[in-house]
Amino acid sequence: MGALEAAPWADRIIRLEARAATQAEVALIHNPLYVEAMRRICEKGGEFIPRMEAAVGEASYPAALRAVGAGLDLADKIMQNAEGAPCKIGFAPTRPPGHHATYERPMGFCIFNNISILARYLQTKYGIGKVAIVDFDVHHGNGTEEAFWKDPTVLYVSIHTADSYPYNSGRSDDSGIGTGRGYSLNVTLLPGSSSAEYLAAFDRYVMPKLEEFAPEFLLVSAGFDAHYRDPLGAQKVTDEGYAELGRRLKRIADTYSQGRIISLLEGGYNLQSLASGVTAYLGALLED
Repeated sequence: MGALEAAPWADRIIRLEARAATQAEVALIHNPLYVEAMRRICEKGGEFIPRMEAAVGEASYPAALRAVGAGLDLADKIMQNAEGAPCKIGFAPTRPPGHHATYERPMGFCIFNNISILARYLQTKYGIGKVAIVDFDVHHGNGTEEAFWKDPTVLYVSIHTADSYPYNSGRSDDSGIGTGRGYSLNVTLLPGSSSAEYLAAFDRYVMPKLEEFAPEFLLVSAGFDAHYRDPLGAQKVTDEGYAELGRRLKRIADTYSQGRIISLLEGGYNLQSLASGVTAYLGALLED
């Protein structure tokens, strides 16, 4: 937050205090019984959840509700401002992240699938027909893919490290099933990939898929753990690499989505690279 406040475009930021999502809103994607179970676990003091590979405590449930609510608040701000309003770009630097959480399981530090709930919220509340989710976290967003595996109205595109967590997930030939076939795209890169390799893969696979789909609203699972400083990611993306990803996504949003784009923070485990990567990425989105 300090890095964002020190950015040369800081005066263009409108800060919102995230509300807590309701259980009904979380249940747009998750099993209501799971949502209630998580509430009870946390209110009793929490526990270590092996599948999540992390512990939850008393504050985890309200934090997870606000992580969901942040995205919903951004959607409301953008959609209710009507055409011509200045607010079309939203970013939520929240924790916990969400893209690993499945229908009734926490996983990989994630409790609720923030981005998936947001996509369905845009469709159910505002009648958005086609939503694209681009996930550039270093890990595959298995929970997000699962949520829309059979759904042709949500395109899920993930660019991630091959054979990384979660294992046996996000293979390049995984593309959906039934009417959802062709609406999941997995682009895998080897460990040690540079910004140039990320951008080349983005230009070859991701951009054409987004142009073909022509989304009415663009969502981004913005993980910064592919940054070269990150202790977990094993990739070599620079700040300028993230800025270039932002410029490409902005071009898609401007062309097909009336400029509407919301990014939710996913992974990123080095505070310095989070600060610099997020600032570079958002700065690119705000370029005229």
